[in-house]
Amino acid sequence: MHRNSFFVLLAATVVVTGLAIATVLHQPALRSADVSGEALFPGLTNKLASLKSVVVKQADGDLTFDWDGKGWVVRDRKNYPAEDAKVAEVVLGIARMTKLEAKTAMAEKLDRLDLNDPKAKNSRAKEVLLVDKDGKALADVIVGKRKFSLGKEGGTYVRLPPNPQSWLALGDINVGAKPRDWLKRDIADIKDRDVKRITVVHPDGERVIAGRQAPTDPGFKYENLPAGKQAASDYSADEFARMLQIFMLDDVARADDIPFPKEKTTTADFDGFAGWRVTVQLTQKDGNSWIKVKADPPPGGPKPDEPKPAPGTATVADWGKVIADLNARTNGWAFQVPTYSVAIMNKRMADLLKKPESKS
Repeated sequence: MHRNSFFVLLAATVVVTGLAIATVLHQPALRSADVSGEALFPGLTNKLASLKSVVVKQADGDLTFDWDGKGWVVRDRKNYPAEDAKVAEVVLGIARMTKLEAKTAMAEKLDRLDLNDPKAKNSRAKEVLLVDKDGKALADVIVGKRKFSLGKEGGTYVRLPPNPQSWLALGDINVGAKPRDWLKRDIADIKDRDVKRITVVHPDGERVIAGRQAPTDPGFKYENLPAGKQAASDYSADEFARMLQIFMLDDVARADDIPFPKEKTTTADFDGFAGWRVTVQLTQKDGNSWIKVKADPPPGGPKPDEPKPAPGTATVADWGKVIADLNARTNGWAFQVPTYSVAIMNKRMADLLKKPESKS
């Protein structure tokens, strides 16, 4: 998201917010002497042109997002790209938030609203700090529980540190709790219809190979079944080919920071009908699944400035561009992925064979 798009969206929300405030403040159930109707941060919308960083402080580890001139990056993940729309959503939510009703100021009760110290053990509070290019804080707010029943706009419990006074504010802010909530999650999206063969090599050298002769074939077949053996399922081979579909990360690190020892790494080569190859290496670290991805284009390479093809229409030259884009996203990075998304790579041939019928 470019800054121009960001501020167009911001301007559009100002009118909507004003109407929502007027509606909610006329609800008798919310009227009290503590209702101010003022913006949580008066004048913030006029200062966002200088916004440089967004800092989220939380018990599970802080995250800092920096504007690099083109988009938002995650400082704590070696400047891996953040999801621009997510950062904009939180910033705009804070800018348009309005106080509705004062709540507790008793420190011992703040945890009920998830407004206690964000760095305390097991705290669910999130402190969001907006910082300008000169290092000056534009806003600092602790975001707690959300109140979904507060009309169409919703509400959120907040407080402005170090003040213990809490507020119910108009606006629904969902601050991500995990890196995956903020990162650009897409790794690859290659359909099984474009895959010709998958070769999985386990650390001890055992192989599982699944393939098909033509894109019109109804499904994949194991090519190295032991003599006299049958696959347990007619469809399990298809699972290998689907692995690259909507392939998404949970976390990211520089590739050099995650060890991939040969004796603990499984490799899968995905070969396409157009002549490209995508290689995925898989290992385990601290109970999590980590992968590295490298791709080789088909012979001939991409055409200059060739746009990404529509699904199902890629030519050999188109695929050169697709593979180049994939390498641009993955080169130098290791990705933590959901274990279920790569579970098929851990299957041994013995796991895929039909079991002998037991004799009673």
